[in-house]
Amino acid sequence: MSPESDLHGIAIHRRRKAGRWLLLATAVLLLAAVFRLIALDDVPPGLAQDEVLDADIAQFIRGGERALFFRHGYGHEPLYHYVAAPFGALYGDNVLAVRLPSVYLGLLLVAATMRWARRDHGSLAALVAGLGLAVSWWPVIFSRIGIRPILEPLLLVSAAWWWPLRLRRVSRHGLASAAVAGVWLGLAMYSYTAARAVPAIPVGVALLAGLSYFVARVGRRPGATQAGDTRAQVTYALITLGVCLLVYLPLGLTLRAQPELQQRLEQLEGPLVALRAGDAGPVVRSTLATLGVFSFTGDPRWTYSVPDRPLFDPLTAILFYAGLLLAVWRWRRPIYAFLLVWLAVALLPSALSPDAPSTVRLIGALSIVYLLPGIAVAGFMTWLAGHKAANSGWIPVAGVLLLLVLVLNAFQTIRDGFGRWPAELETRLRYQTAVRDIGRHWLSSDRSAPVVAEVYFEPIDGATLRRDTGRNPQARWIQTAGVAGALVWPAGVAAPLLYVPEYAPLDPALVEAGGVPAKPFYRSPDAPSVAVYVLPEMPPVALQPVVADFGAPVVAALHGISEPLPTAAGEALEFFSYWDVRDQLPGDLAIFVHLIDKTGAVVAQHDGLDAAAGTLLPGDRLLQRHVLKLPDELTGDYRIQTGLYRRGDGQRLPTGNGADALVLLACVANGERVVCNLPNT
Repeated sequence: MSPESDLHGIAIHRRRKAGRWLLLATAVLLLAAVFRLIALDDVPPGLAQDEVLDADIAQFIRGGERALFFRHGYGHEPLYHYVAAPFGALYGDNVLAVRLPSVYLGLLLVAATMRWARRDHGSLAALVAGLGLAVSWWPVIFSRIGIRPILEPLLLVSAAWWWPLRLRRVSRHGLASAAVAGVWLGLAMYSYTAARAVPAIPVGVALLAGLSYFVARVGRRPGATQAGDTRAQVTYALITLGVCLLVYLPLGLTLRAQPELQQRLEQLEGPLVALRAGDAGPVVRSTLATLGVFSFTGDPRWTYSVPDRPLFDPLTAILFYAGLLLAVWRWRRPIYAFLLVWLAVALLPSALSPDAPSTVRLIGALSIVYLLPGIAVAGFMTWLAGHKAANSGWIPVAGVLLLLVLVLNAFQTIRDGFGRWPAELETRLRYQTAVRDIGRHWLSSDRSAPVVAEVYFEPIDGATLRRDTGRNPQARWIQTAGVAGALVWPAGVAAPLLYVPEYAPLDPALVEAGGVPAKPFYRSPDAPSVAVYVLPEMPPVALQPVVADFGAPVVAALHGISEPLPTAAGEALEFFSYWDVRDQLPGDLAIFVHLIDKTGAVVAQHDGLDAAAGTLLPGDRLLQRHVLKLPDELTGDYRIQTGLYRRGDGQRLPTGNGADALVLLACVANGERVVCNLPNT
């Protein structure tokens, strides 16, 4: 056979091998896509507040806001939000736009990890790593939630791809590659707070290279090759470190100038604060918990997984530890030293923070954690290939074991991740499943403006409902956390729907006064359930006409109040006021009700507006309950007056005659009880 034929045969073999790899890698990516896209709006079972906040930041960017560090949500690195910004414009303001950025980044992570692992550790190790990332719950869940941590491991893999770990001499190509690796490493620090530790990676690589040379020098006289390798690796690591810090410099200077931006970082410093005070106990406990996360401990929160569930099943854990031992055994090779340093640095954010182990703070270790089992499998198969006599029987067994590992990981993900975890009450509360259920029922109704009860309304609640439905329901929100309560009748809606989650029940007196039916006409089946009522056209409570305008121009008008029953001293005096919204209300608007004596001193009061003022629109009607806790001793004449004011600056809105308060009731106390009537009666 001619040399030309040999070369042709080799080329054909390489093409076939490359073709097989491409098919396998594509199959892994398709499998990863299935685990990331199926039931995307049901697992997690609703939008977490962090997801809604991240989507808000992307919306702010589309609206023109730019920052190197966003102050929203206790402080956010910016890169993920710039990546996510176009999705809202492409897909709309909905769940799909919130979660697809993480889905795409998670798929890119699988592809990038396999590409890098194949180059440095072979096809089999890369395939095992890709399969682990494709079906295991830890990478799957962070690829399904619309929050920023999933970007960090992708950027770290990009840095690993460019890092010239295999070059044994300093060269222009190597220096350029190291600089590019530094860029990726620096960009990782713009992705997530835990990535602040990544500059320790090139430092650790340089130190291990120096240690390797020192060991060689102690054991035997190192040759020129050993010295050249060490010099190259130290040089490349220092170049990577320098460029990394240079890329981080704008963000670092921003945070140095405005340290108040990093509120979240301050909340996670507990163990370090204790260590600085001389107490190493918290750091030791969090470190041990972090080290055990692979097979003995688990994240204690319901946020991302079933609590205390280790990352690996026992069989996969054995492969992980075997791969780790192989990497330690080969630590003097730069590609393995790099893996060990990367893993150690990625563990630090969890080991040095409270509530360890934290799978979200460990996110930078994703690729390494799933590559190590692949290194173990590849090492075992290489050993078998070198022992041909024992080879024939063990290769099928090894294949079956590998398939078993894949099935176990996929089974755990389906059983715990897609089954148990989203069905648990704690998970459903964290992911605001009740709001999702409200949105789904509203979409199936006539879609007129709903009234939604919440313990305490925040604008993020409205944003959650808007994204759950993919449109703006123009919901009016009422709050149940206070001692009073309110109901709203949206303008132009004859029979408004009232949604009451079981964790935000209405006060019974408000239910009676507002005519809320005793039983809902619909209740969602799963906890926390949501009861749906139809409000009557008018509240049935008896109201006395009291007419007054507030604001200049007028923003609200009082139309009537219910006369309170005689109340014993020391008890709660209750009545209702009925309002008409005339214009957009200030978001911090509140109603004050004061019981005043003859000298003008306030002896009892109730301040509050238990409907979210910023959600009310002109034409809305409001029934507000007022509760004044009376002193134990009252004698003489008093009056009850009311008015509107802004909580921000305390400024009262003027009445129609220019006063800052309106007298509602005249009260007489005889020491035992208080009787209040309208002033003209």
